Amino acid sequence: ETFKSIDNIMRTKYELIESLPDDGIAIFNYDNEHVRKLADKTFKEKILYGIKNTEEADVFASDIMVGNTGSKFTLYINDLGAIECETKLLGEHNILNILAGAAVAKVLGLSLKEIKNGIARIESVKHRLQLIDPGTGVLVIDDAFNSNPDGAKAALNVLKSFKDKRKIIVTPGMIELGEQEEKENEIFGENIALVCDIVILIGKKQTAPIQTGLQKHNFNEENLHVVNSLNEATKILETLTKVNDVVLFENDLPDTYNEN
Repeated sequence: ETFKSIDNIMRTKYELIESLPDDGIAIFNYDNEHVRKLADKTFKEKILYGIKNTEEADVFASDIMVGNTGSKFTLYINDLGAIECETKLLGEHNILNILAGAAVAKVLGLSLKEIKNGIARIESVKHRLQLIDPGTGVLVIDDAFNSNPDGAKAALNVLKSFKDKRKIIVTPGMIELGEQEEKENEIFGENIALVCDIVILIGKKQTAPIQTGLQKHNFNEENLHVVNSLNEATKILETLTKVNDVVLFENDLPDTYNEN
């Protein structure tokens, strides 16, 4: 929304690469179609990382097992070899983030074992797929910082991994997506319908596209609650939740989009 187009974001981000000194090293996420274009036109020393495009990548992960307490994967780094790694971070997209860090670690001269140990020690950042167990029998996944379509999808995948629990989502939907916002929120609604048992939406107008997506999959309206504020959502949660539930708070809730 702020940059007006992906091209403008690409151009602005690429200023980082253009301002590298002659002996600088550029590190690119080669899974991202927009970043790939920037990588392909770069003739400075570069490192490519990814999960999908492993044949072209210098740093990549395979044998990925994503669970509800973290992930396991094999890390491959050209010139160094491969090593089994574990992380407490939730979601496959976080493995991609870890690969960026592993690429930097390679440049700094760390060994595979040092990189593995570092990966095991990473703690989740507050409000970014943070798993909280308050000891009440109800688990909370706090992903309330900010969300985009890929992040929202990843959060739902994490929620889905809790096989024997009732799944609840609290969300105002995604914002700041410009002209894509309505379409992406409708898709988000469709994905929610496939994973969640109970849905609490904040803001009737704001979440209209999500409601359309839910209806496409005939989501049971008795399990849908549309409220005006996070405060109202919390009150509903207090009456609904029971032992063995898992609740996902998704996107920008600290900013509280209140509709009165």
